[in-house]
Amino acid sequence: MKTKYRFINNGVLIAVALLFFFATGAHAAKYSGEFLELGVSARALGMGGAFTAVVEDATTAYYNPAALADIKQKSALFMHTEAFGSLINHDYIGGVLPLRNRNAGLGFALMRLGGGDIKLTELSDNPDFAGMNPYHDNIYVVSRIGKHADYTGLVSYGMMWKEDISVGVTGKLIYRKLADETAFGMGIDLGMKYRMLENLRFAAVLKDASATFLSYSSGATESIYPGLNLGCAYEMNKSDFDFLLATDTRIKFEHRDKTAQVSVGGASADFFLGGEVTFKKRVSGRIGAYRGDLTAGAGLRLGRFTLDAAYLSHDDLDNSYRINLGGYF
Repeated sequence: MKTKYRFINNGVLIAVALLFFFATGAHAAKYSGEFLELGVSARALGMGGAFTAVVEDATTAYYNPAALADIKQKSALFMHTEAFGSLINHDYIGGVLPLRNRNAGLGFALMRLGGGDIKLTELSDNPDFAGMNPYHDNIYVVSRIGKHADYTGLVSYGMMWKEDISVGVTGKLIYRKLADETAFGMGIDLGMKYRMLENLRFAAVLKDASATFLSYSSGATESIYPGLNLGCAYEMNKSDFDFLLATDTRIKFEHRDKTAQVSVGGASADFFLGGEVTFKKRVSGRIGAYRGDLTAGAGLRLGRFTLDAAYLSHDDLDNSYRINLGGYF
């Protein structure tokens, strides 16, 4: 038993060391992993994206593989998002499978993020192109390309480590089609969930713990450096109502001085806050703040099936709408 604990503790120390090792050069990979950060599930979006310590459904492969230890029945979920005024489409299909008598579970998922009408531009000092772009006189459009997409496959395993602590790992494969290039990549996420009290949970996920690597058909390469998601969730019941409050903090080391809510040196943090009220475990209302932007949503459970919808307001990139259908079997 001591050998087992020593092995796990060493693994935790290695993961933390990797995080700080890669953080020293993280600016070279700024925004490389944005296509993995939009979140999945209308329930999660309605709660402002604060889902790391909440998730216990078919989105565990994405949010926190450690939650697979709490899965009691098979479930599946399909999601579609019209993001930022239909600028991009975001789809997700996933499922979970509990492993009987093992306090463990498996998760599977496939994500697609794509759109079209990308303008390929170049800089030129040719006066004939002056004024063709309202933001920069020397920029002109060379051509337009059709659809572009990122596909991500996820496979997860989670288990109970101690009585109140579960751990998990997600492996991911990435295929990217952008302009006339393609890219392949792979990486892992490491998750932990701790039930401090019956109604209070903490969670942590080291995203891209292996520094997810992308290799392009042109020979270029880039890496998605590790980031840390910290979550907390508190739930209570009163009569026919269930109440849930949750918060997440997403920490990056990519010198996001201008785009993050808080930035100190090369580190930055964004915050997610949400709440949910459920009546008789059938009808739910949700509200949240996604990096300061308002979110709202609602859910309905009928027998084995769930239907959820959510809305995200965004002043600069227009609004997003998300809907998903889930089932328990």
